[in-house]
Amino acid sequence: MKVRFSTCDPPEVIDPHIADLAACLSRSKKTVVITGAGISCNSGIPDFRSSDGLYNLVKQKHPDTVLRGKELFDAMLFKNQQQTRCFYTFMAELKSLIGKAQPTATHHFISGMKDKGQLLRCYTQNIDSLEDNLEQHLVQLHGTMDKVQCTLCSASYDFSTTYQDHFRSGEPPLCPTCETKVTERQRLGKRSLAMGTLRPAVVLYNEEHPQADAIGLAQASDLKKRPDLLIVMGTSLKIAALKKFIKQLAKSIHINHPRTGRVIFINKTQPTKEWETVFDYQVLSDADTWVALTEAKLLDTKALAAAKTRLRGDDDERLDIEHLSSSSATAAKRKRSGNSSPPKLKITVKRARTAKVLKEPPLMDGWMGLSRKRSKVAA
Repeated sequence: MKVRFSTCDPPEVIDPHIADLAACLSRSKKTVVITGAGISCNSGIPDFRSSDGLYNLVKQKHPDTVLRGKELFDAMLFKNQQQTRCFYTFMAELKSLIGKAQPTATHHFISGMKDKGQLLRCYTQNIDSLEDNLEQHLVQLHGTMDKVQCTLCSASYDFSTTYQDHFRSGEPPLCPTCETKVTERQRLGKRSLAMGTLRPAVVLYNEEHPQADAIGLAQASDLKKRPDLLIVMGTSLKIAALKKFIKQLAKSIHINHPRTGRVIFINKTQPTKEWETVFDYQVLSDADTWVALTEAKLLDTKALAAAKTRLRGDDDERLDIEHLSSSSATAAKRKRSGNSSPPKLKITVKRARTAKVLKEPPLMDGWMGLSRKRSKVAA
């Protein structure tokens, strides 16, 4: 079953699909969620690739810099001083937007799955840390804007407003750890060492992820646990490594849960044809809109189940009342007739016929010395 629909379709078209998705969510015990920038748009953070996204924001602020969107997050930019300044200025603006952002309905939805014990893992491509409350269930594929790290010694620090002001000027701050080492060597009269600078702790294109091994172990562990539901939200599926992992998860779900497992894609734009056999559902929608529809359906389902339970309880109570009323009427009738005691049951007991057993000496049964008794029953 492969279904594609938009939340803008008529209710009679989407209701059966939303009901099925709500049922999948309700019964899932091991859900993997993969998120992209699209789930944070309603928080006030524009995504990277849309017309009002962060790439175009950079072009407006640095019109003289010839820098395409993807190049802004490529490690090669550090070879060009002007591009490096552009990168730091942009990161300061992004940090400012993140500081004002609030978790969306989708973030709360994912957090709710964790609270219910349904969330196996959330892999996020976002660097805004709006999913931080997921704790050990969260894997940050592209790093975080909560921290800055040294380009030389990898020392890590909180992304403070002081560092943000440095970046806004286009100049990175010096690494305090490196400064301390250099100062100490100078005091001892030793040769001075190179000093690193700080940069946001995000992972750029063409550089290794410092947590690559840990991420690989998490992915292997999750595949071994056989998830029963995969939800991919707010991503255009451009990263090769992530695409491979999604296909591995989808294959596992379809093999281990052929009847009840689902692989769901939610995004405003339709994925390419390579995904037609991967996703069971392609929902063309804003993530928050889909969440609202699905949660409403879940509430309706719970309300219906509660109503049925109440009806069953009312039926049982009505039967009890009818039984009591019938008993009371019978007692009143006996009282009017002058016989207040309940009618006696006439019990007839028949004496069972007893059989006589004539005992004889035991008969030896063969050379093994085993004996058995013969019984003769008198009629």
